[in-house]
Amino acid sequence: MNNQLNTYGWQYYNQLAETQHNINELGRIRTVNKTSYEVITSDGTIKGEVTGKLLFAADPEEMPQTGDWVRIMPFDSQCIITEVLPRFSTLARKEAGKKYEKQIIAVNINQAFIVQGLDRDFNSRRLERMVTALNDAGITPNILLNKVDLIDDFEEKIAEIKGNIPNTSIHAISALNNNGIDDVANLLEPEQTYVLIGSSGAGKSTLINALMGEKVQPTKNTSEAVGKGVHTTTRRELFALPNGSIIIDTAGVREFGLALDSAEAIAETFSDISTLSEECYYNDCTHVNEPGCAVIKAIEEGRLSPDLYDSYIKLKSESEHYSATVQEKKQKGKDLSKLVRNMKRYNIKKRY
Repeated sequence: MNNQLNTYGWQYYNQLAETQHNINELGRIRTVNKTSYEVITSDGTIKGEVTGKLLFAADPEEMPQTGDWVRIMPFDSQCIITEVLPRFSTLARKEAGKKYEKQIIAVNINQAFIVQGLDRDFNSRRLERMVTALNDAGITPNILLNKVDLIDDFEEKIAEIKGNIPNTSIHAISALNNNGIDDVANLLEPEQTYVLIGSSGAGKSTLINALMGEKVQPTKNTSEAVGKGVHTTTRRELFALPNGSIIIDTAGVREFGLALDSAEAIAETFSDISTLSEECYYNDCTHVNEPGCAVIKAIEEGRLSPDLYDSYIKLKSESEHYSATVQEKKQKGKDLSKLVRNMKRYNIKKRY
C-alpha cells in the first residue's frame, strides 16, 4: 500500500468501504477552490478538475469536498476527478441567507474540535448549535476553550457548558502559549480524521501550527476595535499531523444554521431535557403549553435553566422549519416532473 495515501487515512477508509481500487486511480481532496482542487495521490499532491458529468449534472452536495476520497484519471502532473467515493460522514450547515441549501464544511470526519475563545468570542448558545450539528452528522464533538491565559474565571465557563451539554468533552487551552496542547494531541488517533470549526480569531490556525510543530497556517491578532477575529484561513485545508492523524482547518464561521437530517440530534445534545421528557404526560409533548409537561415543571421548580430551555425550543423550531422547507422543495420537484411527463404524453397523443 502506498505510504502517501496511508498518511492521509486511506487504510482506515478502505476498511470501512471494503472495496477494491487501483491505487494509481485514487486521491483525497486536500483543498477546494471553486472547480479546481488539490488532490493527494500516490505520487504526491497534484491539481485536479472534475469531469463535465460531475460539473454540470451533479447536485452541489455531490461535488468533491475537502476530505473526500475520489477516483481520478491522472495525466501529466494533473488529474481529472471522475467519481466521488461514498462518504461515511458529512458536516454541513444551512447556507447563510438561503431557505434550505446546505453548505458542506468537510466530509469523512471521525471527530471535531469546536474551538472557541474565552474572550469576547465565548458563546454557549453557539456551542449547543454546533454540538447538535455534529451529533446529527455522527461526528464526535470536543470543545476546546482557547485563550485560557486571558481570563481568571474559565472554570465557571466550563461548569456552565457541562451543565448545558453534559456529555461533551471540554478542554481549556492556550494555543499561543502551548498550554494544554499535549492533552489535545493525546486525543488524536492515527488514521482518524478531525476537523476544527469555530469563529474567526478563535485560534484554529494557531492550534494547527502548535499540533504540526511548525507554522503551516498564517495567524493574525483579534481586532481590538470590535473584539472580532480577522479571517486568516479562507479555505478548508487538510493536514497530516506528525502522530499519524489527519486534521482539517476551516474558515471562521459565526452563523451556523442547522440543516439536520434527524431531530434526534437535538435530543442527544440536550440530554437533560430529553430525560425529563420521558416523564411528560403526553408522549408527543412539545414542551410548550401542554398540561403535565415535566420540562416546564422543572423550569418552574428551578431544576432546569430557562436559557437552556429557550435554546432547545429555538433549535427545535429551526430544525422543523428547515425540514418542512426541504420537503416542500422535494414536493415541488415531484410536481414539476409529473407536469413534464404529462406534457410529453399529451404531445405524443396530439401528434397522432
